[in-house]
Parts: sequence; structure tokens; C-alpha cells
Amino acid sequence: MKPQSLFIHLRTLLFVCLTAALWACDGQEKPPGDIIPEDKMADILSDIHIAEARITSMQLRSLDSSVIVYGELQRQIWEKHKVDTLLYKESYSFYTSHPGYLTAIYEQVEKKLEEKEKKKPLKL
Repeated sequence: MKPQSLFIHLRTLLFVCLTAALWACDGQEKPPGDIIPEDKMADILSDIHIAEARITSMQLRSLDSSVIVYGELQRQIWEKHKVDTLLYKESYSFYTSHPGYLTAIYEQVEKKLEEKEKKKPLKL
């Protein structure tokens, strides 16, 4: 292989590697300012998972009852964190489309749930 040809192959390989690396760097895009910050999102998701566990432990006989009770718990969560459904959905949509952020959030969620469990067993 000629040195010039080798140089072209190396340059092409470098370009492909850099392009792949940039695509893989999910954290490059900053969250928009109009979505729920990561730490607050972790708090909300912690409360949501606790609410879901409460519903499951109630063993309600009908799906309608579960939906009604969960709707009330969700309303309380929105009120507690001063968010609405639209803001939550837009934020959740952003984070689920950026797995790096979502992974970091769920690491916080896991820690928060473990801390709550240590302080006081979760009341379901």
C-alpha cells in the first residue's frame, strides 16, 4: 500500500471513529431550561414508584379503582413538587431520549429509595 493511500485510510478511519464517538456522547446536549431539573425529577420519580407500589399492595379488584386511586396519588405528587402533567411529560420525554441523563436520574432514585427505606420502612 502506498503511503498516500495509507494516509487516506487512516484519515477516513479517524473521521469514522470521531463521528461514532460524537454520536455516542449522549450527554453533549444540555437539558432545555424549561424542563424539570435532574434532582427534582429524581424526587418525583421516587414518589411515583412509591405510589405505584402502594397501588400494587392494595390489591384493588378492578382496574378502574386502581386508576382512580393512582390518579389521586399522582395529583398529590404534582402538587407536592409544584409541577403539572404537561411539564412532567415533556421532561420525562427529554430524559428518556437521552439515556445518559436518565441513567444518572435513576441512580439518584435508587439512592433516595434506599435512604427512605433505611430511615423508615416505606409505608405502602
